[in-house]
Amino acid sequence: MKKLFLLCALFLAVPAVAQEYYGLQEYGLRKNTTRVEFYGGMVLPQDDWSHKGQDVDLGGTGWTVGLGFVRNISAVFALGVDGNYAQLGDGDNFISGGQNAYFRTGLATGLVTGRINFFPSESTRLYIPVGIGVGHMFARQKNEDGSHLTTSSTDLATMLGLGLEFDIDETLIFGVEGRYYFLNADDEFKDAFGKGHYQYMTVMLKFGTRF
Repeated sequence: MKKLFLLCALFLAVPAVAQEYYGLQEYGLRKNTTRVEFYGGMVLPQDDWSHKGQDVDLGGTGWTVGLGFVRNISAVFALGVDGNYAQLGDGDNFISGGQNAYFRTGLATGLVTGRINFFPSESTRLYIPVGIGVGHMFARQKNEDGSHLTTSSTDLATMLGLGLEFDIDETLIFGVEGRYYFLNADDEFKDAFGKGHYQYMTVMLKFGTRF
């Protein structure tokens, strides 16, 4: 009987020792934690423009990179700041001043962001990011003789997105995120291209760490 008691005690002790040695993995989102996120992917422009009476393409599918800092106010809601740059592919050729030309366009945003998390206690989560801040865009007309002319704008920018992420371990996060950006154009840009705003979408992969 004594041997049986000792054997049972040994079986009960092994899981406890293993748990103390390896630790419990803490998945999910928690209040008062901070995350740093790096992401990159594709930018998909949504608009057609006109320039001096011609239809022009300010740029096709390109690339985007960004960096975000997010603080969980609660498990469900977070606030942060976000910086993003999107480089469009070269636009189609058009005629300007009797020679071929094309546009090369870039867009940068600096936003204050909010985020609503669904299933925050799970290791796999859906979330909705939103943001408002400043957007800067430029369209550089490049001519075949090597000359160029740049038109730029700095004005209000907003963002709405949808993301899916999962915990790799206690600190690392991987995910995929899609965003819709809406940038107002200032008077210089509006006069040059006949529109008061620019809109585009991004599809990105994301890596993050939390602490």
